Amino acid sequence: MINAKQTIVLGLFMSIASAFGNQKYYRYVYPAIEVSRQKVVEFKIEPKVEQPVIKVSEFNNFLSAVGRRESSNRWTVINKWGYMGRYQMSRKNVDIFLGKHITNRQFLESRELQNKCMLALLKHNKKLLRRQIRKYANTNVNGVWVTESGILAAAHLAGAGNVKRWFRNGKNPKDKLGTTLTDYMKLFAGYNLQISI
Repeated sequence: MINAKQTIVLGLFMSIASAFGNQKYYRYVYPAIEVSRQKVVEFKIEPKVEQPVIKVSEFNNFLSAVGRRESSNRWTVINKWGYMGRYQMSRKNVDIFLGKHITNRQFLESRELQNKCMLALLKHNKKLLRRQIRKYANTNVNGVWVTESGILAAAHLAGAGNVKRWFRNGKNPKDKLGTTLTDYMKLFAGYNLQISI
C-alpha cells in the first residue's frame, strides 16, 4: 500500500513524465503501480481430458485390411455375384454414393472413386448405427469385444440392419461365402477411424 510520502513523490515523478510525454520514469521507480493499471484477465481452469491421438495411418490400414479380406486388394476384380473392386461394392452402392452415371468400367479403373464410395458408405453406416456405437463400443457383447471399427466392418459385410438385429437378438447372419457378421466384428476391431458424420 502507498503511504502519503510515496504519493507525493510519485505525483512529482508523474508530473515530470507527463511534461516530457514519457512515463518510463514512474514505471522505473514504482513498477508495481504499472501492474495495477493493467487489465485483469480471468482464466477458467478446465479438468484435463485425454483426447485420442488422430492417426491417419489407422484409417488407411483399416481400408487395406478390408480390401485384403474382400478382394486381396485387387481394384479391378468383379466376383460372380457382381460385387466390384477393392471393397467389393454392389452396383446399388455405386448408384447411391457416386451416381448412376458412373459406369462399372469407370468405377473399376478409378481408385479415387472406389475410396470415395467406401468412405461414403462408412459414413452412412455410422450415421445409421450411431446409437449402437454410442451404447456398445468398447464393451463385451455376447462374448464379442465390440468397437466402432468392428461395427462398421460388420455393416459392410451384412448391412446396418443386420447389425442392429444382432444387438437386439444375437442373430448372426452369414454372407454367401459363410463369413459371419461377428467374424468381421472381431477381425476389424480396434482401428481408430475418426470418421465424422
